[in-house]
Amino acid sequence: MKRIVLLLGCLLLVLAIIKEIRRTRAPQVPVTTSGRVEMCLFCHQEKPAKVHAREVVGCSPCHLGNPLHLDKKLAHRGMVKNPADLRVAERTCGAPACHPEIPARVHKSLMATNRGIITTLRLYWGEISDEKEAFAENDVKALLEKKEASSLALDYYRKLCGSCHLWFEKGKYPGFLGEKGGGCVACHLVPGPREAKHPRLTRKIPLKNCVRCHNRSGRLGLTYQGLYEDEGYGTPYLEGDFGEPFLADGRFVREIPPDVHFKAGLVCVDCHLAEETMGDGRAYTHFEESVEVECTSCHGGDGTTRKGRHIKGVQREGKQLIFVTRMQGKKLPLKPPNPVKCRHSVHQRLSCQACHAPRVPQCFGCHVRKDPREKQLDKLSGRETPGTWEEFRSYQRIDTPTLGVKGEKIVILAPG
Repeated sequence: MKRIVLLLGCLLLVLAIIKEIRRTRAPQVPVTTSGRVEMCLFCHQEKPAKVHAREVVGCSPCHLGNPLHLDKKLAHRGMVKNPADLRVAERTCGAPACHPEIPARVHKSLMATNRGIITTLRLYWGEISDEKEAFAENDVKALLEKKEASSLALDYYRKLCGSCHLWFEKGKYPGFLGEKGGGCVACHLVPGPREAKHPRLTRKIPLKNCVRCHNRSGRLGLTYQGLYEDEGYGTPYLEGDFGEPFLADGRFVREIPPDVHFKAGLVCVDCHLAEETMGDGRAYTHFEESVEVECTSCHGGDGTTRKGRHIKGVQREGKQLIFVTRMQGKKLPLKPPNPVKCRHSVHQRLSCQACHAPRVPQCFGCHVRKDPREKQLDKLSGRETPGTWEEFRSYQRIDTPTLGVKGEKIVILAPG
């Protein structure tokens, strides 16, 4: 009997010890498949897309912070909401194990510097005498270091143009401005599934991401998809509302026949290479210096750009060159130029667009006015400063294109 009691006592003691061990034992430390300790995963259940899967990458390589702490304040110290912001991208997206060569290229790209816009404005307004003058200063990054504009042209840029560049902080301002900018995510971020807390990153960049900024000047982002910025006021009034669709910033548009490439399913990144958009490591002043894709790269060519790079969509299927679209994977035959019409010696100087663009937006009588009595938001500093700029035009039309001579070529002229 004593032996049974002793055994029961030992059993109870063992059970008590096991219970205490379970009570005091620390939870299993989460470790990613790449070998990183990520205590963040105890609390955060967000699931980015597979390429940045939580179980592989974790949270801290992108969002920084301290992944070894469970205390919220200590864990979140130094954390960033947007890892793709160019202010931190070299430490996050550009980490050695990720995309180390990209941030330096992006910093020199025209989408980050806006050097073409800034230089042209200052040159036309007589603030510089040539394009090489103040080269380093004609850069958004340099302007961000100053609280206010140092000239009229720069004040105009900061207030009317200063939201269309990659240094712009995503979500800083309300409305449609809040969707712009953000460094790498200006292009690569798309909404995730409705139930997901974390948005997705993609290399299949949708057209709407590009058109957030590329909808002014030549308005190619609009006409490509079959929209024309109208000079009307939304009339006629139909069913108690405006009779025309309008853009996020309030401009009215009408539907027109879209570009043939849009109808075929091509988006901007089907043709434009990463070296054109994200930069190739060189600092350019003009858009045409950066763009290397030409119509003849695909039509009549082998998919090679004027700088010798290959367009991924151009592939060979048997003896036929085809184009495989990025979004749907559609296979489209590539038609070569007409051997008579396009190759005729008389037409050698004509750009492809000179014949193949039936309609182009034309803006006439454009001018700007500054009212010194009012204040306006400086989109670089985030402060309202004296002077409100307004843009005006006499009228706008969509018409047969005006042709002009540029160098050796006859091209379309589209006043913006």
